Amino acid sequence: MPTAMAASSKAQFLTEVHALLKKRYKLEARAERPSILEAIIYGICHEGVAREQANQALSRFKDDFFDWNEVRVSSIEEIQGALADLPDPEGRAQHVRRFLRQLFEKTYGFNLDALAKKPQKEAAKALEEYEATSSDYVMATVVQQSLAGHAIPVDAPIRRGLARLGVAEPDADFATLRGTLERAVPKNRGHEFADLMEELTHDTCVEGPPDCPRCELRKICPTAPLRLAELKLAAKAVPAPIAPTAPGKAPKEKPATAPARASEPPPVAKPAAPAKGKAPRPK
Repeated sequence: MPTAMAASSKAQFLTEVHALLKKRYKLEARAERPSILEAIIYGICHEGVAREQANQALSRFKDDFFDWNEVRVSSIEEIQGALADLPDPEGRAQHVRRFLRQLFEKTYGFNLDALAKKPQKEAAKALEEYEATSSDYVMATVVQQSLAGHAIPVDAPIRRGLARLGVAEPDADFATLRGTLERAVPKNRGHEFADLMEELTHDTCVEGPPDCPRCELRKICPTAPLRLAELKLAAKAVPAPIAPTAPGKAPKEKPATAPARASEPPPVAKPAAPAKGKAPRPK
């Protein structure tokens, strides 16, 4: 695993990362700014999973329940139905219902949009009263999407990608890493950078062995040469395949060579038989 690079070079390096990923991935336009409530629910759904999965989960909440109050009074099993395709649906369902119950107890309603009119720090301070925002990822999602602030949500997949790029330590604290990124990446590119890193970490820079041969960053990523060398060695270790035999036919065998015969003595000539008739008289 590559070590994290110096802070002075991170901004320039991440600018190059951004440019290369932008060539590879075509992002869809963002929808209108969500309400603060929806941003919190979305952050709970989105952490650790692809954006499309989180979008589908949020849509199921809106389609399958009459309103957020129905979600609040529903069982964990019923809420899990909207989160069925996500990892740990039970845990996420508990976070969603707990947040809605806390919100109702405090406001007797389901609207936090008044906070959007306050200064960002004041709004964020008010949101800290809810357990859901104890997740740095969820809080950053709200700041980025609903409060128009500069925030780059970092979850485990994005941290993994940044560690392989040498930008972060593998066990870096999420809030600390987010602060580092927000200093290195300008606000006008922060939203897009987060989306591009998400695409990368759910496409080639996946959990387990990364798919470096297909990665757009293989020429600048310090992990890529190591991974490509591993793949090359693995390919050399694989024995050559044996040509298949046609069905029903046994493989041809080479004819056995006849053993060499021992040398035999030449045949002995038999004496000539005497001619028939009288023997000649001696003179």
